[in-house]
Amino acid sequence: MAKQARLLLLLLLAGCSGSSSHLEVRILPSEYQVGDVRSALATPIVDEVVRRKPKKVLVSFCGTTPPRKTMQFIDELRARLQTDLNGVLLEECPES
Repeated sequence: MAKQARLLLLLLLAGCSGSSSHLEVRILPSEYQVGDVRSALATPIVDEVVRRKPKKVLVSFCGTTPPRKTMQFIDELRARLQTDLNGVLLEECPES
C-alpha cells in the first residue's frame, strides 16, 4: 500500500502544460482503458491519449494494479506528451 501511496503522490505532483480538455485513463490489473479503447499494453492507450491531446489526464488505478504497470503508462506518456497528470486510487476495482 505504501508503494501505491507514493505513486499517487507522484501522479498528483507531476505535470506540465497541454492543449485541450481532460481525459480519464483507467489502469486495471488486467488492462488499460481510455474511452472505448482497451489494451493489455500501455502503448496503444498512450497512442490514443496523444492523438486526443488532452490538457489534463486523470489516471485511475486499483490498489491491486501492479505499480510497474502504472509507471509504464506514465513513463510512456510523459515521453510523448506534456500534459497535467492527476491520479486517483479507486476504492473498488471494476473487473475488466
